Amino acid sequence: MLTPGYYDHLTDELVKLYAELDNAIISDITRRLMKNGYLTETAKWQIQQLQESGMMYDDIISEIAKHTNAADRQLRTIFEDAGLQSISNDNAAYSQAGLGSIIKMSPAALQVLNAGFKKCAGTLSNLTLTTASTGQTAYISACNNAYMQITSGAFDYQTAIRRAVKQVAESGTEVLYPSGHSDKIDVAVRRAVLTGVGQTCRTLSETNAQDMGCDLMEITAHAGARPSHAEWQGQIVSLSGRKGYLSKSDIGYGTGAGFGGWNCRHDWYPYFEGISKRSYTKSDLKDLNARNIEYQGKQFTEYEISQMQRTLERKIRSLKREAAAYNTAIQNASSDTVKTAFEDDFRNVSVKLKAKEKELGSFINKTGQLRDPFREQVNGFGRSTAQKAVWASKKEIDKYKCLHYNKDGTIVVTDDWKSKGKVSLPSKYKPNAVIETKTAAENGNFQIDHTIYNNEAIMSLQIHSGGHSNPEKHPYGKHHEHAHDFVWIKNQKHPHRTTRNITDKERKEHGDIL
Repeated sequence: MLTPGYYDHLTDELVKLYAELDNAIISDITRRLMKNGYLTETAKWQIQQLQESGMMYDDIISEIAKHTNAADRQLRTIFEDAGLQSISNDNAAYSQAGLGSIIKMSPAALQVLNAGFKKCAGTLSNLTLTTASTGQTAYISACNNAYMQITSGAFDYQTAIRRAVKQVAESGTEVLYPSGHSDKIDVAVRRAVLTGVGQTCRTLSETNAQDMGCDLMEITAHAGARPSHAEWQGQIVSLSGRKGYLSKSDIGYGTGAGFGGWNCRHDWYPYFEGISKRSYTKSDLKDLNARNIEYQGKQFTEYEISQMQRTLERKIRSLKREAAAYNTAIQNASSDTVKTAFEDDFRNVSVKLKAKEKELGSFINKTGQLRDPFREQVNGFGRSTAQKAVWASKKEIDKYKCLHYNKDGTIVVTDDWKSKGKVSLPSKYKPNAVIETKTAAENGNFQIDHTIYNNEAIMSLQIHSGGHSNPEKHPYGKHHEHAHDFVWIKNQKHPHRTTRNITDKERKEHGDIL
């Protein structure tokens, strides 16, 4: 028998090893996307794409080979340690019953342990090999999307390549099951090993129980059990199916959704009627399933809270993968313009990451849960990238903390969008943002405008340096420069907009464009 706590951190080090493979694949795809450049001829694009995807497939296979031996050694250690721990825990019950202790595994028990290891190793090997094809597919998909966006004129090269890198980072490295279902590699490894070790140790306990003449097994119990498992946790099971006890079929033993199935942390241990003492009272089991954790004014069970924590952890891992991909893109950018664009992406995702980490910290404090750093780790997002993210987040927060002014009294532009041409400005953006845009007029001239957002990130003011080739509608100033004030009314989609002369104060603040 293994305790639920033992299962909690069973896969930590192994998942960390596979996370290296995840990072290697995402980084490889990102580097190739950055290297591709922009080809206008479809035939040349297709040839380059096929060459790159073929080389990438081979590279991923080589990367898998690098990790296989280390992963196998670590997996065998996990199985051996778990088997010994399981027997050690079961021995307490056998000693209490006067049957002595299991000192040496029987041939049948050794066969169970070895078979479990080989089955799990085979599963991991098969799943890991699928990352070569899913990685190749992800690369081709990102390339095709970028190419279509560029050639159709929907996006420029810079925007398309940024979207492609984001697409790859968000999808992460996936494994493909025979059923067609796919999962992130860290999720798949954790599930496969947790399930494989659990099934092996439960079978080991069952085999030893039969050798020791024990028919009854008590199931462990833990807070946060899924509802279907909470029904039978802490109960007594008869291996032979005796009346008055639960049977193996009652608990779904041998099925994916039942006892010992996918991600199940329940186990069982020998129980001798009249000798052993029950580990859980009815009151204990009721408390484990109670809605006794308050969060945001509502009551939740341990299971519900654990699922909420897993969601936050997954989001943090996703943001870290995205930040790591942008960091790779910055290092492999083909021009300063592209590099600057990815630096903006890195800053933006860093702010989101720090906010999500803060949210998780608050959640942990309010619910009394334990933080699990391993579930937040992403290989490739090491100390260096983490420090960059912290610094980028701080710079981004300071940038929009308030309106800033230059020494000459002009307002500081936070977002220079002049290169984007005609853009649709968002009604809500960032607090205290100042966006500078450039639009062409019918006479061939152009004007530069400023859009200012208040401290609630709502568009509040626009300063236009000209009359949009429509001077009669803008009878203000020497060059028809004018201002727009925006008043947002609750539950109304569009604001109330007024047009007026620019004040003397505003002329000084926006003197660089007027």
